[in-house]
Amino acid sequence: MKTHRIGIIGAGMYGKILAGCFQKDPRARVTWINSASEATTKAAAHEFGVEKWTLDYREVLADPAVDAVAIATPPYLHARQFSDALAAGKHVLLEKPMAESPQSVEKIVQAAEQSPRLITLDASARHTRLTRKFGLIKSIIDRGGLGEIYHIHHNHLQRGTFIEWNPKGAWAMNQKLAGGGPFIDWGVYDLSFHLGLLGDKPELKTVRSFARRGLRDVSRLVAFSDIEQHGAAWLEFSGGLTYYYERGSGVHAEAPNETRLYGTKGGLRFQFPAWDSNTVERFYDVEGEPRKEELTVEAGGALDDSQAVAVHFLDCLDGKSKPLMPIPLAAKHMRILFAILGQ
Repeated sequence: MKTHRIGIIGAGMYGKILAGCFQKDPRARVTWINSASEATTKAAAHEFGVEKWTLDYREVLADPAVDAVAIATPPYLHARQFSDALAAGKHVLLEKPMAESPQSVEKIVQAAEQSPRLITLDASARHTRLTRKFGLIKSIIDRGGLGEIYHIHHNHLQRGTFIEWNPKGAWAMNQKLAGGGPFIDWGVYDLSFHLGLLGDKPELKTVRSFARRGLRDVSRLVAFSDIEQHGAAWLEFSGGLTYYYERGSGVHAEAPNETRLYGTKGGLRFQFPAWDSNTVERFYDVEGEPRKEELTVEAGGALDDSQAVAVHFLDCLDGKSKPLMPIPLAAKHMRILFAILGQ
């Protein structure tokens, strides 16, 4: 069994989560920790028992013993760090969201295209394609249980904001650094799940949307905030598929994270995050009479979603799997989200 030596670039919340996940797998050994703060970097290195730490990510990339890196810095740093990592011959697990702007998305795609032999994985496979819920729902669709899917309806509204969930994540409230608010933060998961159910075949044709900011005053929590707090979009895709999509964090309302799929032979209602209900409601008819059944997703023994991403990345390095969220596909989703935000 080969041991993959991993460098962690970004020692914030998700960087530390990924470091812990890799250390749980005997195939991986975390050999470097990096971030811009000396106190944060030293504390993370001590927490995970990692001897080498640095404030300059290029020192990690210069180590010939490092096989791969996990980039978990804020999005505005991703394009440069991702490109540098590939240029140094390192495989990359890129934390979501992949970039803060359409221009950076294209730089990342170009860098991946120039290094086709290196493994690159976008972390939006977390909570989505690696879950049992995704597998169950996709199996229903693939065997024709819903007929032709013609409409997707998804909404999730909450009054809480990112900075309340992660008090150290002030960068996420700045559009130039993060790219946007709830659409960018959670939209990568939403599109990964929903479009993945349809084999990633639908191509976006038109967008009608709105995005509002300044609905909730968060000045007591963060010095600056200009991201959207509520938005909705009407998306039209190839093949006649339509998609009503609404998200809000800091909006004056609440609605559960719920998806409804409408097909010519049946429909589904579910909540895709693993921490929400494990029940999937299926609607159909028998001889013209409406029927409903509840399907339960067996969650016992399932890997934690972040652990599943680390395991999948290592499987890709071992040649046992191909990336479930390759960079070009993640870029497709980012382009849709930036289109919703008018960028």
